[in-house]
Amino acid sequence: MIKIPVRDITSNGLDIDQSIPKEGIGLSDEEVDIRSLLNIKAHIERVDNFVIADTRIRADFGYMCARCLEELYSPEERSYKFDFELDPAGTEFIDLGEEIRQEMILANPPRILCSKECKGICPGCGANLNKEQCKCAP
Repeated sequence: MIKIPVRDITSNGLDIDQSIPKEGIGLSDEEVDIRSLLNIKAHIERVDNFVIADTRIRADFGYMCARCLEELYSPEERSYKFDFELDPAGTEFIDLGEEIRQEMILANPPRILCSKECKGICPGCGANLNKEQCKCAP
């Protein structure tokens, strides 16, 4: 959770720069494979009855090739812009962590390849055809 007290957002805005584990915003390994701390930088401003958060996330992502099942590693930076409507009765906090969690899940690619030329795995012998010959009889 990254709860931001609305009262801490000054007329110049509020800058956040912190590193947290993925569990800190409720992410699990099944949702997104992150292999480092999440480096979160955000500039948060109040505009009338809204809070706007311009956010950048930097982390090391892990993927598995959909054809050959090789593990891939990719340092990435993702940018998100969030807006929160403030309740006239008095919103005390905004939860930036939940918004980041949802966006990271939605932005996670459902299928990724190690390369366009990936040959995959032999369905007979299980050989990774990018690295070795098939051992099946012709």
